[in-house]
Amino acid sequence: MQVRKFEATTMRDAVAAVKRELGVNAVILSTKELPASDSGMPKLYEVTAAASVSSKPGAEANPNQRNDLIGRANDQELSNKISSLSEQVASARQVRLLEGALHEVKNLVLDLMKDQKLSSNVPGHLFAIERTVKAAGIDPAIIAEMMRHLSSLPGPQDITKLPGDNIEAYYRDQLIRWMMKRLKIAPKWNNSAGMTSVHVMLGTPGAGKSTLLSKIATAIAKKDKHRVAILSWDPEKLGASEQTKIYSKILGIDHFTIARAEELKPTILKCRNTDLLLVDTAGRNPVDTSSLVELELIKNQGLALEFHVALSAAEKPALLDRTIRHFSAIGVSSVAFTKLDEIPSWGDIFNISSKWSLPVSWLSWSHVPSDNPERASREGIIEQILNTDF
Repeated sequence: MQVRKFEATTMRDAVAAVKRELGVNAVILSTKELPASDSGMPKLYEVTAAASVSSKPGAEANPNQRNDLIGRANDQELSNKISSLSEQVASARQVRLLEGALHEVKNLVLDLMKDQKLSSNVPGHLFAIERTVKAAGIDPAIIAEMMRHLSSLPGPQDITKLPGDNIEAYYRDQLIRWMMKRLKIAPKWNNSAGMTSVHVMLGTPGAGKSTLLSKIATAIAKKDKHRVAILSWDPEKLGASEQTKIYSKILGIDHFTIARAEELKPTILKCRNTDLLLVDTAGRNPVDTSSLVELELIKNQGLALEFHVALSAAEKPALLDRTIRHFSAIGVSSVAFTKLDEIPSWGDIFNISSKWSLPVSWLSWSHVPSDNPERASREGIIEQILNTDF
């Protein structure tokens, strides 16, 4: 059997050369596409074929055999074109990555447009301050109020006693004064003379409420030398009080457990020698109004209670607002923030206190009960927001 290779710029021309040289009955063994040898040169197609023993150049072939030969050549050419196109088409993953990148660019452009709109009426000497509070997560409505206040102050040309380099420091100091007045801080949790002070901690599931309460018990018992007890009240979860019970044992403080609102008053009477009784409650869904029924029951028993809400700083602002709105029906004395190690800025702490006129009482970082919480202070919170040392 005579085997030969034929090259041409198209598959059809290569097959025609096979027929011309080996006859119409020649057998095509293989075909392939050859890359261009030089830039600018066309690519070639190579056909390897063998002449049939009975084949003679120019011999007339059976029409069916001829059609089959041409059909196979056309199929191979089509297959080669499809393979070439598939190499140039992006994969589904590449398309998703491109869509994601375009989405990021779109958000960046929108943010820049918002910045321009927000800053359009802000004097140049206040632009840096505006960008700082915006980056810290301060609510746009509060930023607008800040800028109105700072704009009402004497302009840089009127501050004649200060060198030019201190103009920004002047307005920064004025901003701090304004924020100090808007930020509310709760007083220490002290006991009333001859009475047990009862503080009830509320919150949503997963807010870190029980861990925070254990930390507060440690801080008050060790630093303030107060006699503290913890009461766990969860009517639904069996064994939900085990965490605080174990930690109370480690601290050497009393621990009580109740399942119904009616049990709270008798338990308080047992704590006559206790300065502060800290009540850990079950996590409550902020959209379920029925969860407030038992809280209303203990509130209506004539007890001197203070309600505090534990908020996870890692939650979205909308959920923080919804939680405050939910519990405000029974009266909230303060808010405490947990998981501060999970957020990049403290703007939402200022937003919540300013928007709802609620004092901030405690600040907590990790989930570890042994890590001490920190009593909130205006200086500490504003220092974190503005990255400024007092």
